[in-house]
Amino acid sequence: MCPKGSMSGPADLRGSAEPLHDYGGLAAGDRLRHQATWLLSGSGASVIFQALYFSCMGRMLGAQEYGAFVGAVALVSVLSQFSSLGMEMVLLRTIARDRAAFGATWTRALLVSTAGFVLVLAVAMLYGKLFLPLTLRQLLPYLVVSDALFGKLTQLASRAFQGAGLARWSAKLAALTNAARAGAAITLFVWAARAHRHVVVLLWVRLYLVAALLVAIFSLVLVSRLLGSPVPAAIRRSHLLEGLSFAFSNSSISVYNDIDKTLLASHGMLADAGIYTAAYRVLDVASTPVYSLFAAASPRLFRVGSASGAEGVTMAIRDLLRWVVAFGVAAALLLVITAPAVPLLFGHSFGRSVSALRFLCLLPLLRGLHYAWGTAITACTSQWLRTAAQAFAAGLNLLLNLLLIPHWGWRGAAFTSLVSDGALALCSFLILQVLLRRQHARGAPAAKAEAEASNTVAG
Repeated sequence: MCPKGSMSGPADLRGSAEPLHDYGGLAAGDRLRHQATWLLSGSGASVIFQALYFSCMGRMLGAQEYGAFVGAVALVSVLSQFSSLGMEMVLLRTIARDRAAFGATWTRALLVSTAGFVLVLAVAMLYGKLFLPLTLRQLLPYLVVSDALFGKLTQLASRAFQGAGLARWSAKLAALTNAARAGAAITLFVWAARAHRHVVVLLWVRLYLVAALLVAIFSLVLVSRLLGSPVPAAIRRSHLLEGLSFAFSNSSISVYNDIDKTLLASHGMLADAGIYTAAYRVLDVASTPVYSLFAAASPRLFRVGSASGAEGVTMAIRDLLRWVVAFGVAAALLLVITAPAVPLLFGHSFGRSVSALRFLCLLPLLRGLHYAWGTAITACTSQWLRTAAQAFAAGLNLLLNLLLIPHWGWRGAAFTSLVSDGALALCSFLILQVLLRRQHARGAPAAKAEAEASNTVAG
């Protein structure tokens, strides 16, 4: 293991059977802050790279072709959640609880993800042939290989490091993905400017695939050096069922986050899809600190949930929730004030993104609430309940989008996003209350729960 603070290179950690941590003897609260700092710093680097990446894309493609790209990406995003059958979250949870299980779990994750990619590719091509215009359909093979295969492999590696307590490597991989995309976008942008050429979206997706391939190769090599290699392991029905709950959960998330872009593009509203997605990308960046915080806390919340149930987890996230609310309100105000900067970032064809961003300014707050309560539900080993709430939100989102987008364009999509995320936050809160009442009915000792929570997330 590298000494704390050392950046000279990875050491071989494969011999350890205990949970790995690169923060020495820090107290529980300090460990959470340490991991959150690493993940947030990685996210901060990702934000910078994303800004470069999105800016170059918007200026190269314009709102129309950018809308075609994001419409195809959104479809692949929904389908690719099934390419790994949720094994990335199974990997995280398993390693967080038992470091010695890495080899077998890693093998299963790789096998399932590779097989799932083939299925996703077939489904995407069939959907494209039946429902999408040629401008979108021709992008699908490149995007499926990039996101459903190479992107998933990188995500598996990141989750493995997160579960093992190596937050800095998880953060670096997340940043590297966006750095590679930014590098590809800048290269293409400079070439187009010097050659006085217009960049077509098909050229961009090919470069996008190459960037994903390079990051995936690096990620797999890094996992092999730091955590170990795959070992022979059987894939049982129970493993697939466990992962399936996460896959449905992730696909539901992708539906209520992304399907509106595909529907806008499918209705020929490519410019609407472009300006709406530009605003959405800014919101994704604004939500990054919340995701980083709970990504850092997840391994410990899983252990608290296993030991103390819903009461322990609820106590553990109480202080985190206060931070989420304060951050969400501040982010909303800042987004309203800074919205006019969006066309400066993406180009003059994205002028309507200002209104879209202001319309959606409450999303970081709503996301933070349902992410906090949803993570608590998962930590209580009640993932199917969380999946049910997310499936409800996804169904509501799809129904409202089908009704509103043909008449209201991006405004219908924005209204639907706010309603869906708000409904998910409410459902997640109510489910957690039900779990608490069940635990109280069984007479679970509150003192033990509070002790476990304070030992895990302190300060």
